[in-house]
Parts: sequence; C-alpha cells; structure tokens
Amino acid sequence: MLEKDLLGPTESVGRPLIELRGIARRYANGTTALAGVDLVIGPGERVAVVGRSGSGKSTLLNVLGLLDAPDEGEVLIDGHPVESAQDRVRAEWRSSELGFVFQRSHLIPALSVRENVLLGLRYSTASLDDADQVVTDSLRAVGLEHKELARARTLSGGEMQRVAIARTLARPARLWLADEPTGNLDSAQSLEIIEELKRRAAERGAALVVVTHEPDVAARLDRVVTLRDGLVVADSADVTTSPHGPDEDRGDLPMRGRGPRTRLTARLARTLRFVAQGITSNAGRTASGTLASAVAVALAVTALGLAQSASGQVTELFDAQRATQVTAALAADGTSDARWPVRVDAVAEFPGVTGVEHWRYRTGIPVANGALAALTVDLVEVDEAPGPITDTAVTWAPGDDRVLAEGEVLLGTDLARRLGVAQLDVSPEITVQGEPFRVVGLVTASRSGTATGSAFVGPGATGDLAASLSSELFVETVPGAARNVADRLHDLADPFQTTRMTIHPVLEPNAFRGELQDRVSASLQVLAVVAALAGLVGVVFVNLLSVSSRTAELGVRRAFGARRSELVTLVVGECTALAVLGAVVGLAVGFVAIMVVTAAARWQPMFDERLLLVPLAGALVFGLLGGLPPAIAAGRIEPADAVRS
Repeated sequence: MLEKDLLGPTESVGRPLIELRGIARRYANGTTALAGVDLVIGPGERVAVVGRSGSGKSTLLNVLGLLDAPDEGEVLIDGHPVESAQDRVRAEWRSSELGFVFQRSHLIPALSVRENVLLGLRYSTASLDDADQVVTDSLRAVGLEHKELARARTLSGGEMQRVAIARTLARPARLWLADEPTGNLDSAQSLEIIEELKRRAAERGAALVVVTHEPDVAARLDRVVTLRDGLVVADSADVTTSPHGPDEDRGDLPMRGRGPRTRLTARLARTLRFVAQGITSNAGRTASGTLASAVAVALAVTALGLAQSASGQVTELFDAQRATQVTAALAADGTSDARWPVRVDAVAEFPGVTGVEHWRYRTGIPVANGALAALTVDLVEVDEAPGPITDTAVTWAPGDDRVLAEGEVLLGTDLARRLGVAQLDVSPEITVQGEPFRVVGLVTASRSGTATGSAFVGPGATGDLAASLSSELFVETVPGAARNVADRLHDLADPFQTTRMTIHPVLEPNAFRGELQDRVSASLQVLAVVAALAGLVGVVFVNLLSVSSRTAELGVRRAFGARRSELVTLVVGECTALAVLGAVVGLAVGFVAIMVVTAAARWQPMFDERLLLVPLAGALVFGLLGGLPPAIAAGRIEPADAVRS
C-alpha cells in the first residue's frame, strides 16, 4: 500500500473516512477492551459513543485515532488498510487529518495558553502564516481569549480543558475525536462547546466522534453508538446514512499549506523550536539538567587542573630537596687503610656544596643500662650532632645546648626502648664499652634507615676503639650541582684511594620529575574519569526523571503527529543544550576551584589551554550519551498509554 493513499482527503463519493472491521484489543493484564467491533465513520458524520465505564469507549477512540493498534481486525482509512507496524504513516495521518480532545487537558504547565494552542497547530500540516489569528479565534470560541498570555499552570481545571479544546479547534482535520471533552465543564459550557465543535467540524467537512456519559451531549449529535463489554450493541443510524458534507460557506481555511507530507526540514525546525522553548520556559528542569552536567565538568576540570599544578609543585619540591642530595658509602680493607681520614673539608669547600655529614660506623659495640639491659649495637661517630643534611630529627633533653659533647650520647628511639631509657629530664646514663655516657637526646627519624637503632657519639669519644672500617658521607648541594659533586666526590674525599666508595645514583632531575609528574597526574586523571562517569550517571538519571515526568506531554505530541524520531531528537537536543550550558558553568566553577585550592596550598596555579577541550567533550558526551537512554525511553512512549497517565 502506498503512503499517499492514506494522506489527504478523498474525492470518492460515499467512501467511508475510517472503517473498523472485527477490531479486538486486549491489555497485558488480561482485560478485553474491544471484542470484535465493526464500525464505519463517514466524512462529516457527528457521532456520540456512549456506554458504561469500562465498556471500551476510550479504547475505541484511540483505535479510531491510530493512537493504539488492535490485536485483531483491520483499520481502513479511505478504503485502504493501515498496518499496525506503519508507525511513520500513522503519525503522518494523525498530523494531517486528526484532531483529538483527551479526557485530561494534558497542557504543558510552563507554557502560555497561546503556546499550548500553537503546539497542536505546529504538529499539523497547516500553514502557519495565519497562526496568530487561528489561535485567537480558537481561544475566542471557548471564551478564553483574555487568558492568551497566562501560564497554563495558573488556570483552573475547567479552563485547562477549554484550552485543550481550543488546541484541537486550531488544527485542520478530517476526523475530530473527543474523549469526554466536557467532563470538567458545567452544563451550559458543555453544550456551548459541543455546538462549537459541531460548527467547526461542519465548516471543514470533518467527522466528529465524541465519547460522553451525558445524555444531553449525546442528544446534540446525529448518531449514537452504544458499547457494552467491548461490543457495539446499538447504533442509531444505518452505516449507509449519507454523511454531512462540508458547509458551502467554508471561507479560506489555512488547512494544507505544506502539503500532505511534513518535510524533514519542517520537522527539524519545529523540533529545534521546541528544544529552545523547553529550555527557556521550564526553569526547574533547565537548572537540574545544567547542574548535573556542571558538577561533572567542574570536577573533571578541577582534577585535571590540579594535576598540572601538583606536577609543577612536585618539580619545585624535587629541585629544592631530592635533587640536592648525594650519598656515598665508604669501606676500608683494614686498619692500615682506615688510618687515612676522609677529607670532609675538601668536600665541604667544593663549589655548590652547602653541607656535609660524615658518619663513621663501628659494629658490635657493647652498650648497657646498668643491670637493666645490655646489648651490642652499631656505634656511629659524628663530627657534630646529625641534622638537616641527613633529614635527622632529634628530641633533645630539656635545657641541653644541642651540642654533642664528650661523654654524651644520642640514642635512636628503638635502641632507647630496648635499653629502657624513657625520660630525658632525669639525665639517664648508659655505658658504652664500659665507659659512662649521658643520654642527651633521642633520634626519632633520619634518612638512614638504621639510625633509630644506633647510638651516636661525638669525635674522640671512641679513642679506645678500633678504627672504623666503614662510613657514610652525606652531601647537600645547591639545585643542579648534585651530579657534578657525585662525579668528583671520590677524588675529593679520598684522594689516595685508600677506601672503596660506592656513590648512590643521583637521579636526573628530568627523569625523576617525569616519574613523579606521571604518577601524580595519573592519580588525578583517574579521579577526573571517575568524576566524569559519576556525572554521566547523574545526567542520565536526571534526564530519565525528566522524561518520566513528561510522559503525558510526550504522548500528546505523538497524538498530534510527532514521529518517534522527533521525540528522540527533541530529548537529545534538550540534553545536549543543557550539557553545553552545564559545561560552561562547570568550566567556570572548575577554574575558580583550581585558583582557590592552589592559593590555599601556596602552589603556582597552572591552567593548560587544552583544558578548554574538557567542557566541549563533556557537552558532547553528556548530551549524546547522557541523552540517549531517556531519548530511547521517549521514543518508546505509546500515545494511547501516555494520555491515560
């Protein structure tokens, strides 16, 4: 069957406008709404459908309006069968030939009365050249022309229903369907509305089918069809009754300025209009959608910006700390070699050196705390108390001059615990190789991992002990000088090569910087990705809630002729627009967050221009991926189910 066979009025005399043959409709819960209905509606007929609640009246109207597809039977339009699967054709026919008044008004609360009436007109195939006049005339017909600019949410229930009727009156159609259109109106208003529907239908030569419980309303129509338990049990007119044709004086009506088929450009233009309209009219939905995207983009921008700033800070710290240290281990084969002292003064005087510490080790030295404990430990002889050059922290006894003098010893905290030395204020004493020493401080931390288990004494305190065969040299330099000092250290410290020197590798600043930067950046980039994914989930959730709350609105759009693809485009367009707004807000918030955090941490803020790509990527990802699930949900909305919600 050709699509054109269903579009546009037929000129064949006597051909039914729409015909139902053996229509059955059953719902998922097992309810049978229609059980083999045969019905013919001719052009210009005015039909009332009556029956008890649950008899199938609304379902019959939905099938007549191609809002619902039957489980069995056949629907014919202008004598041509319509297949249930032909959604595009059904939507096009609803757009060009159908007007529908639902039980509920289903207005869009955030829009004005005028825009709600225009909604029905925009989805039709009528020319919009005279749209303002058509809207005004339609509102005047229901007595609401003075409410044209009011928001729909401010209207009473009866006023909303009259606006819904005006929305249908504005649409040029060959078949008008009204499902209890006067349910929220008083008796006088009900009869006025029915007469107006009859008059407008007559002007256009359109058929009018009204579902009603009111005998007065049914009496105003020419034909009454009675339903009971899903079957037509009475029909006041024979199907061959000549229908009413169009009135002679119809005037020039703006009915089909665009032709029977809604062009792609027209559909796209109206969808873009609806996207802009939805964003500007509903502040709450716009704010929630924008906020969801803004939070995700702000977190991602902040994480990436801090990654760059932190990397720069790591570089500064490395240059100031790690890249200025040289450590060397020295070992002598025997006491004859050990008699030659390491030339610490030559090292200290070398250009670029800012400090030197020389630790000379003796192992297996007996240390005792009276009868309480006796151990053998490593004894370290130093020229002066260890300090910042070796990153050594010392807790000194109260009142001590912080100088390691003769007869004084520093104990590592682990060693002090093993010896039972706890209080420095009582001037505890221990013996080293049988000689008494006063404990003046505790070594709590050091670059050397063995320091907390050792004892430290000053120069000359080990005169009776054998010469040290191993030592360690710690050198502090200005930034950039460590490599040069390391290369010359052996010649400076031991010019006669009496010891074996092992110099710990000095990391190249660039290599170490890169390693730390990569690690810090990777950690924060992972945070950025997690934030983006969490934001995406939030965006999808917000968008799904938005679509769920608009089910009736989207169903009405489908009933007026919107295709599934239009609803998908509408939702994706709205999500993308909100994502763009959120990306702009998120970029600004992220930039401010970077400045605040770096200022609080006293870092140098770094903001790569490439971070501007994050909002762009965020807008695309959150708009397309975040809008896809709700768009699919919107595309699956069945108009018959939606308008009942």
